[in-house]
Amino acid sequence: MPKKLEEISRAEIDDLIQAAEDSKWKQVYHVQPPFGFLGAPTGFNYVNGIYHLFYEWSPDSSLTETPDSKYIYHATSKDLVTFRSEGVKVRPDSLYDSENIFGGSLSKVFNEISYFYTGERLKSDELITAQLGGYMNTDGKIQKYASPLVRNNAPGYTEYFRNPYVTVIDREVVMFIGTMNREEFGRVLIYRGPSVENLKFDGELDTGYKVFGHLWEQPEFFDLDMDSVFIFNVRGLDKFDTHFWNIYQSGYMIGDFERRGNYFIHDEFYEFDGGFDFYRPATAVDEDGNRVLIAWMAAEESAYPWAAEGTLNAMTIPRILSIDEDRIRQLPHPNLEKMRGEAITAEGYFREYPTKLTAFYGEVYELIIDILENNASILHIYMRKNTRHETKLVYDSEQRILTLDRTFSGEEIQNVDGLKRRIKLEENLQNLRIYMDRSSIEVFINDGKYTMTARIFPSDKAEGLEMVTEFGDCRVQLTQYPLEVK
Repeated sequence: MPKKLEEISRAEIDDLIQAAEDSKWKQVYHVQPPFGFLGAPTGFNYVNGIYHLFYEWSPDSSLTETPDSKYIYHATSKDLVTFRSEGVKVRPDSLYDSENIFGGSLSKVFNEISYFYTGERLKSDELITAQLGGYMNTDGKIQKYASPLVRNNAPGYTEYFRNPYVTVIDREVVMFIGTMNREEFGRVLIYRGPSVENLKFDGELDTGYKVFGHLWEQPEFFDLDMDSVFIFNVRGLDKFDTHFWNIYQSGYMIGDFERRGNYFIHDEFYEFDGGFDFYRPATAVDEDGNRVLIAWMAAEESAYPWAAEGTLNAMTIPRILSIDEDRIRQLPHPNLEKMRGEAITAEGYFREYPTKLTAFYGEVYELIIDILENNASILHIYMRKNTRHETKLVYDSEQRILTLDRTFSGEEIQNVDGLKRRIKLEENLQNLRIYMDRSSIEVFINDGKYTMTARIFPSDKAEGLEMVTEFGDCRVQLTQYPLEVK
């Protein structure tokens, strides 16, 4: 398949859209592309009653990582439950982005809604990188600014600088840009000015993390519950214990930002998600003033079986963020409850022999498990289960370790380090809230203090739910809602 959208005929596009629509793994309530490769969210905002979501996109679904030749796609929603595809809004068709585009942010800057991104062009066989932008008109189209906002990276840093995040602080425009220094350690740079056309370099954000990965991507900076939150995505961390097992990491720090000197005094770096498929989140403030996160439900270089059906990747469900001491809690946005059908409930003990919950089954549902009493050493929860496939959660009560196991979750995902992900809880397991779709699972643990996200590709007959313990019993309350976009 050609990688350029302009090289594909209308008839071919219609066939690709139909193939993606007919896929047995097409998600019911997650954002997906009409066809092709969905990349990371690179702009998310609420403007005049509409949620706008921009993401990197390519028509080529055979990819295993974000391509060099890509576009910025636009989707809208009135409620964060159903999204409408609005088409490509930024193409690599001007002087400064003719070679490549990297997404950035969608921001309100005074009275204008603007999209900011990174462009690359070739000049004498050398890639020239610049930070670009454009304003969004009333039709949702992006009118590019004529000149770059930042032409070159600052001295002491490499040509890798991208994903501008723009905000307004005390009537001043501030741009955060991910990069690496000449020693190849990740950094974020700050540019400031009275307007987007007059930004000057103001140094790097001083986090105190001098040796922490080789490239920081997609930074974001905002205030939440009287604290400042710095989000960034790291390449080049070595895994240890239960941490940093995916190829790249998304995480955050909570602290205080000192404008003079650009100091950020913070708690430690925490990963957003302990599962397999979560990267480069973006946030927005919803109509009720809540900070909402949505992320790329994928991992670079992972080869998903879905690609054979003409489409690839999806977004996570939208999650409301709040701060609890030095951690961010994530909970499903309450608007998602509009999808709920009639509840099924049960309460009882599970013991050392498998219990099939015949009333609790399906492909698309929300499942709430409240742990009322736990005397078991290990608790096993099998979901999307049949004779061939199962997705498993295993809780070790003594070590307080929760494992997400997709060894037998369905068709194999290539280029992944291991088949299990583990997180260590600081307290006992109290509850699980699980969002299951046709080819994904999102687990919210202990009221959203931890999350685990994964793509799974089971057969359409894998619908069962089963629980069993080791050495003891466990009393639980179960609530399941079938989910349907209405």
